[in-house]
Amino acid sequence: MTENAPESAVSATAGSCGISLALMLVVGVPVFFLLPAASTSHYFFAAPYYLLPFVVLALIALAGERMQKPSITLPAWASAAVFFCYGCFETLYSWFPNGAALVPADAPAAAFWRELISYAGNRSLQLLPIALLALIMANRLKTGWRHRLGPGDPSAETGILGEKQLMSWSKVVVRIFFYFMLVTVGFLVTKGVGGWTAGHSLAYGAKLAGGAANSLVEELLFRGLLQPVFELVLPPGPANVLQAIFFSVIHYGFIESFTFAEIFPELVKLVIYVGIGLFLGRAARETDGLLIPWLFHFIITSAIWLTLLAR
Repeated sequence: MTENAPESAVSATAGSCGISLALMLVVGVPVFFLLPAASTSHYFFAAPYYLLPFVVLALIALAGERMQKPSITLPAWASAAVFFCYGCFETLYSWFPNGAALVPADAPAAAFWRELISYAGNRSLQLLPIALLALIMANRLKTGWRHRLGPGDPSAETGILGEKQLMSWSKVVVRIFFYFMLVTVGFLVTKGVGGWTAGHSLAYGAKLAGGAANSLVEELLFRGLLQPVFELVLPPGPANVLQAIFFSVIHYGFIESFTFAEIFPELVKLVIYVGIGLFLGRAARETDGLLIPWLFHFIITSAIWLTLLAR
């Protein structure tokens, strides 16, 4: 446990870890299995499959509690709570009507509105499990609860670019955005934009809106809620690594066959996302907020969608 970790956070979790996990299990089993759930995933998995990672993490948390290791108990408990909240969300979401299908096919810019509702609307609804997770953490950790749900201080200085003189994170954003613009322009010039149509522009606009929403909810979850809780019982470095690994794993694509052609790209993607998660986690910790990591996340997502749509 770090020297500045509030004792109340550790004691609150240690004293109620088993009870809170048992309550989540009692609620989770009927919700995941008895209520109607979509056959496909809206975020991590289809709802019933949330039970396996929840049970594994719950057992790790209980083992850590038995060994009196808060550095194991609290991260495992918080991670288990994530899967509980999102499993409940998947079930709830399966009840919602398909908003995109309500847009008539002959409506003006129908493809744009369908994509906007399907992507940005779905991502925005993930505020529900995040809010539930925040309530669970606040209830269990009491006055020891820590979060980074505010914008933070973009003027905070950093040496992340490796230069001798420190610069503010706001300047780092401007510089990296400039680099991304150069790469994007170079890509478009090489690819050619002759086939780019108004439909591409509308699709990209919808993807940008969805990317902004998706970037926000992921920052709220990983850097806003999980990372500060991990830091209660771990030094900042290991806490950042842990949230980055979690962030990477949820972007993992399922492998249908254990062939090199399928496994290697996913391993590369895992490493890339760990790197992105570490960068965003450092930005969140040094600015003590989410504005800067959200901007970086949005820039990266925008570049990815532009690359895909320009193919």
